[in-house]
Amino acid sequence: MAVPVLIDTDMGVDDALAICLALASERLDVRAIVSVGGNVDAEQATANIGRLLAAVQPDARPAVGRGLDQEGDDLLNARWLFGQDGLGGANLPKPGDQFQPRNFRDVYADAIDTHGEDLVVVAIGPLSNVAALQREDPERYGRIGRIIMMGGAVFVPGNVQRTAEFNFYRDAAAAAEVLGSGQKITLVPLDVTEKVALDDSHVGHFGAANTALGPLLAEMMSFPMAHARPEEHGRFIVHDAVAVGALLWPELFMHTRVCLVVDTVGRPAGKTTPAKTQNKSRLISMILSVNASTYLERLMDVLCHERFHV
Repeated sequence: MAVPVLIDTDMGVDDALAICLALASERLDVRAIVSVGGNVDAEQATANIGRLLAAVQPDARPAVGRGLDQEGDDLLNARWLFGQDGLGGANLPKPGDQFQPRNFRDVYADAIDTHGEDLVVVAIGPLSNVAALQREDPERYGRIGRIIMMGGAVFVPGNVQRTAEFNFYRDAAAAAEVLGSGQKITLVPLDVTEKVALDDSHVGHFGAANTALGPLLAEMMSFPMAHARPEEHGRFIVHDAVAVGALLWPELFMHTRVCLVVDTVGRPAGKTTPAKTQNKSRLISMILSVNASTYLERLMDVLCHERFHV
């Protein structure tokens, strides 16, 4: 039986890859997709969900929710890497009149009430929505079966500051709240995601695939591969898709149990540090390593032999 999933996303190119992987896998049932500000603002992220779904046309259309933006006049985003629209300027269709996003709270409530502890939330953007749900509706939040989230840099340098990863930096307070909530959490930090990257050969494979997703993903990935930092030129690190992979293929990953503390103010905001604790509810599962070559083989197999075609 497929695992019911709610994806909480800030809809950059790596998010789109992760969502396509989840939609194409027979092991997952994507029940809902909720936007959050991050790579782009929440309004653009919401529109990007609609554009991607219009392009992919999955058999079962997920519910869509509009989530939160973070406060601030000069918020860091990732348009420099993913383009002004967050999806590399790819030629995607407009969402259409049937695209009617709801408030993220209602989408979360429906998914949790329907699936209860079977539901897995895959949070691949800042944790603003998840933290708000925890504060506003702790009983319902406590019924989520598991949260898999991409974020943090624990034993490696960050990607926005030396000490911070983007998602945790953009809303450090939310990251601290969720990590300390006692919920069943699997963290997929930069420590592991930076070990998994696509290159030009993978993009060529996508472009030649006789599927709906292949050429679309090839077009989207060309922008960040051309605009990445010099040391990453010609590579596309698949951060968010690793979080989906941790759900699909847990045998490829090595975990540890750890308590993590997130700095929430000042220059170190987003810094994620291991801490001692006697409170077992503060322990989460953190992924340390991945069999990257096998992971990439499986990712390419799913996305180039997808279930749906146009």
